[in-house]
Amino acid sequence: MANLHRLLLAAALTLVASLAVASSASAAPGNGADVVRQNECFNDRGGTFCIDAKYVQNETQTPSGNVSYHANGELARTFTGEGPFQECNTSSSDKFNYHFLAKDGELHEVGSHQTAEFSGDCFGTQYDCTLSYDLHYANGRLQFYRPEFNCNP
Repeated sequence: MANLHRLLLAAALTLVASLAVASSASAAPGNGADVVRQNECFNDRGGTFCIDAKYVQNETQTPSGNVSYHANGELARTFTGEGPFQECNTSSSDKFNYHFLAKDGELHEVGSHQTAEFSGDCFGTQYDCTLSYDLHYANGRLQFYRPEFNCNP
């Protein structure tokens, strides 16, 4: 159970950190929450990566030290290959709703729902995939985890 606790905490912190980095560039305050809209592209030696993120996040800390974090939104990504990867183009879109509660510095509750679609055509191989999951962890145990993954190569 300790490994599951560490895994869930790592997942929570990874999501929080990635959303915080994105929000630092384009967050707009609104009723105690950060409204984030990020749309940018960058080139790498392999091609062009683009991201379009739209989400709301809110973190609250009580005087007793409890921390509650919630994020809800959408994320779309594309990759257009260039040079040796010119035959590789991919796209994905995610919708997510995520919450966690920490009490006394310990993870107490995590709730997560995500749906994702991703597709690509790389070097003559085409694929279309979907992923969805619902997860709830509370009081030191995983209450449910319902993943679904389908892929058509």
